[in-house]
Amino acid sequence: MSTKLKRALKTTPVFALTALALAAGSASAQSAGSGETQATETIIVTARRVDERIIDVPLTIRARTGKDLSDRGITSLTDLATFTPGLSYSPDLGRVAERPVIRGISALRPEAPQPVSVFVDGLYLRSGALSLPLDDALRVEIIKGPQSALYGRSTYAGAINYITVKPGNELKGTVTVTAGQAREFSAFGAVSVPLVKDVLAMRVKARTHQFGGQYFNTQTGNAVGSESTDSIGALFAFTPGPAFDATLSLDHSDVRDGLFNAVARTVPTQVGGVLISQNGSSNVPNGAVCNGRTVNIVGNNAAGLPDANVPASATNRLNGWPCGSATHATGTLVRRNQLEFANYTDPTTGISYGNVAGLDRTIDRTGLTMNYEFAGGYTLTSQTGFTRDRAHIGSDESYNGTQFAITGTSWLSYNRDLTRYWSQELRLASPDKGALTWLVGAFIYDEDTSGVSSGVIQRVTGVVSAAPLRPKSGSATVNAAPFARVQYAFTPALRVSAEGRYNRETVEVIGTNLGTATVSAGTCVAGQPCSVTGKRTFTDFSPRITLDWKPGADSLIYVQGARGSKGGGFNTTAGITADRFTFEGETITAAEIGFKTVLASGKLGFNAALFRNDIEGLQLSNIITTTNPFSANPQAPTSTTVTVVNNVGKARTQGVEFDLSWRAADWLTLIANYAFTDAKVLEGTEVTNGTVFGGNQSVAGFTLPRTPKHAAAFSAAIDTPLVGTTRWTARADVTYQSRRYAEIQNMIWAEPYTRVNLATGVRGKDWRVSLWVKNATDDDTSLNGFRYLDPVTFRRSAVDFLPRLRQVGLTGSIDF
Repeated sequence: MSTKLKRALKTTPVFALTALALAAGSASAQSAGSGETQATETIIVTARRVDERIIDVPLTIRARTGKDLSDRGITSLTDLATFTPGLSYSPDLGRVAERPVIRGISALRPEAPQPVSVFVDGLYLRSGALSLPLDDALRVEIIKGPQSALYGRSTYAGAINYITVKPGNELKGTVTVTAGQAREFSAFGAVSVPLVKDVLAMRVKARTHQFGGQYFNTQTGNAVGSESTDSIGALFAFTPGPAFDATLSLDHSDVRDGLFNAVARTVPTQVGGVLISQNGSSNVPNGAVCNGRTVNIVGNNAAGLPDANVPASATNRLNGWPCGSATHATGTLVRRNQLEFANYTDPTTGISYGNVAGLDRTIDRTGLTMNYEFAGGYTLTSQTGFTRDRAHIGSDESYNGTQFAITGTSWLSYNRDLTRYWSQELRLASPDKGALTWLVGAFIYDEDTSGVSSGVIQRVTGVVSAAPLRPKSGSATVNAAPFARVQYAFTPALRVSAEGRYNRETVEVIGTNLGTATVSAGTCVAGQPCSVTGKRTFTDFSPRITLDWKPGADSLIYVQGARGSKGGGFNTTAGITADRFTFEGETITAAEIGFKTVLASGKLGFNAALFRNDIEGLQLSNIITTTNPFSANPQAPTSTTVTVVNNVGKARTQGVEFDLSWRAADWLTLIANYAFTDAKVLEGTEVTNGTVFGGNQSVAGFTLPRTPKHAAAFSAAIDTPLVGTTRWTARADVTYQSRRYAEIQNMIWAEPYTRVNLATGVRGKDWRVSLWVKNATDDDTSLNGFRYLDPVTFRRSAVDFLPRLRQVGLTGSIDF
């Protein structure tokens, strides 16, 4: 390996999956330059904290170069997931909620930590990943399977690493401009400047992006689903000598999105206890069969639990239950409540916030990475990161534009949240030569959240006015984790490695005053102010053991076992008993067998992996009965039923994944990816199951939500000489996902979809112009959905999240 490459790898942040492409194919293959991550490239990565070719890494890694992202039109993690079978990163609630899924593993409850984390140049990204632009990518890596041993918190299903371009000793720059339908416009520019030759260099970048939206609000006529992002950043690389280097990154972004694309399904029409019309609803009547199970809606017994001996009300039986996929045919019309958001003023402070609909977010990130190499090749790495995330979110939670005047209830919410977090890691690594290599390190993470919230509109003694902003419960999280890795090579072809991390995370919920308790219940004491406050420490150990064998220079067979985990959380209802106040985290035991090879003189690459994940302590929703601490009559306190999260389930996900890359000709590259995922609940109870299935709360045998059983992606890319040094490029990308269930009952789902993207253009040595069509068939299949209540009748219905429709545009770029 060249000294220059070693230096580049060494100065990369410790968490980053840095990859540099070294041309290994023939001259004609190199000139084709399709930019695909393919067999004709030798990719060097540091996924396991050592320099390795990607084919030598015993992990399932999907790599996308910056050029590959550009060629495919991938500008966000949502786009990236579409082209990565086995990964889902759907923006259901707009660019607010992070809901990633890898190999069927997801967070079933919003209170729980996410299973997949994003890292930017080694810095942990706590939030805002969906608005993260990928314009300045050297490479993006997706690692599948539990990564808790080396990557820590919230990586028990996998990790995504975004590695940006670093400055060098030459003055270089790039500019890319895109314009498309639906008022889409983006411009990105970056320039690298050597300040002191071989010692100090700087890279500055800026981006603006606007998208006008493709759906229109019948309430106002305005577009819905608009997005706006402005970001700037700078990175300084300091190398005063051969033994030390440092990089300092400063990034700022402003995000302003309108209300996201969603539509609520209708409910059947009832008059005088008689069903008059199905009203375009997807609800099926009581007694019908939905997805192989009979709907038998029942009522709740005295304990608040669904009971086959307690009949449901006639209204509920007539309403039935939502079943199937979206049935509406709205075209591009939706109804969202924009009017009541238009000019919000907090009556307590008198501060006018103007139009608060949608997302207004500002994120500032700072990162510092330092490497020092001791004599003998031992390397000490320090990485420090700090992020401040301010998010203001106005949501229409009726999902159909219901106004306060219609129901007398505000379905609007406005939240102003602040999240601050910093991390520090130290790592000492042995030289990478010799049969025995090792690494030891420690990681510290500190986070605090705070905020205020309002229902926007209220009625007090018959007077309608703006609702004040009130403090929300805050939280504080401290995570400390030592970790280590050791590897021993029995022969040059046979190795074994062991990794492990001991994780200790203390989580504190800091409640606000809910009022004076009249009854002692849970954490509330009669006669004293009551708030939901508590602290809990969660500990776990996450190991991974891997055995790999190289039957040839360009082949690898590996087998590994790993354990991943996530922390627990809190049930924050006033009056809840101590034994129900917290819930534990989930644990995942994973096994994987994989095979990688490159054949036909580097023209054909093939990867395959067989995996299984067993989940213990699956977090599910259930009902308990608690004493109301604010009962009007303390002598006869009232009881109430509340929904809590508890660890009553087990599940398993298993499947197989294939990747095939073939340079069929000097001018043609074909790539195919496929993932089969079978994700099932093995045992557990969920209260809604009992309500809809005759009191039977068991969820055994149901498919885990948000996971397609089949997912595939196919790409064909052409790159051939045209005139002189000018080349013609063309490509077709086809992606497919099978049915995705919205909830654990498997009664609401999104239908399978196939999306087709097309592009053609010309390029020279330093420039490129491309005409593209996204979603060429104008497939309007919904992305996902969830069960909900109709805001007027309070009957069971569902909400569907709408996709982007066909879009045509033009992209041009120039390097200088």
